[in-house]
Amino acid sequence: MPERFARDTREKVRRAAELAEAENASMVEVEHLLTALVDPITDSVGQHLNTAGLSAPAIRDARDREFHSALALVGVETTRPSPSAAPRQRRGRTTNFGPSAKLALERTLSIAAESGQRRITTTHLATAIVRADVGIMPRLLDELGTNSHDLERRLLGPQ
Repeated sequence: MPERFARDTREKVRRAAELAEAENASMVEVEHLLTALVDPITDSVGQHLNTAGLSAPAIRDARDREFHSALALVGVETTRPSPSAAPRQRRGRTTNFGPSAKLALERTLSIAAESGQRRITTTHLATAIVRADVGIMPRLLDELGTNSHDLERRLLGPQ
């Protein structure tokens, strides 16, 4: 059973919270975790994702396109600029992890356990993120011009 997150993995999870807070998001979601893996690129996981076209700006743009497409499907007008979010008053970090991020983190533990490793690495985290078969991730990867199989192959090598 994995004992704990490796230092770089903990730093990426913290970075995801910082990214969510900077956007005034109410929760850290899986797209924040994915963005944290490439913003900044600090290891081979970030390099593999970046080579596949997943940079921080590309992920944000794809997320916005996916969001506007989803709204358009239900008839919501998205051509007007959104009002900027009012800054939230905080004392320390108060951003919680949303369901998609929690699920990705739970999958990370399972993937690490399956691999027999004691430390949870950024490879485990990235694999858990891209393996999502429901929710925003499959649509986001499609917007980015890739898919989970391609990214897993890049992350884990040929199986």
